Amino acid sequence: MDEKSLYAHILNLTASWQVKALSLDEKVGSVTVTVGIAENVLLSCPTCGKTCPVHDHRHRKWRHLDTCQFTTVVEADVPRIMCPDHGCQTLPVPWAGPGSRYTLLFESFVISWLKISTTDAVRKQLRLSWNAVDNIMQRAVRRGLARRKAPQSARHLCVDEVAFKKGHQYVTVISDTQGQALELRDDRGVESLAGYLRNLGDRQVESIKTLSMDMNPAYISAARVHLPNAVEKNRLRSLPCRQNALRRGG
Repeated sequence: MDEKSLYAHILNLTASWQVKALSLDEKVGSVTVTVGIAENVLLSCPTCGKTCPVHDHRHRKWRHLDTCQFTTVVEADVPRIMCPDHGCQTLPVPWAGPGSRYTLLFESFVISWLKISTTDAVRKQLRLSWNAVDNIMQRAVRRGLARRKAPQSARHLCVDEVAFKKGHQYVTVISDTQGQALELRDDRGVESLAGYLRNLGDRQVESIKTLSMDMNPAYISAARVHLPNAVEKNRLRSLPCRQNALRRGG
């Protein structure tokens, strides 16, 4: 197996994509893997599957898992097609999720670290910004939530606030005691918890027996209105709760 075939296998490339070139920059300490569409491949609209002409290309880069001591970057000129029904559409790539600057394998590696450590420790270890780690974490939670078939509840709920963008914004994570994320809500106000509880059916709300959460006055207010019979449990900000949610979501 030559080096191009090796990286094609590592990146799990489909038949439509090929490794075109590899370059090593020893001064910078990086390996760049250039990927492109294979010849004579018909491109399809990602929405409807109709074969469409190429509109243009967008040059993109993604950080991948290190190759030994070298930072590894995947680059590609990603085609955009013009669909008569859905307009200009960017082709999805098999090695990364939409809007991410990191490969799926790299994001999975970050999540494995977040299960046993803090965001700050992970960013230092992997040479990332705080926001980059936090965005990877949020994408993992969203993937887990997207796998749900319907709004879910549990007899014992955990409610936790998670800061991002250097603590200037928050989201509310609602999970069960096993760490399965049930809901991700913007902000950490009354509506963050109240909106989730209102969306549950009466039977689901009545089945909730305990609520384990930060002593956030907004959460307390929402719980006393919508869960008057549930027992409130004070707890510290829950790193284990967040880690379990990531374990299920990622």
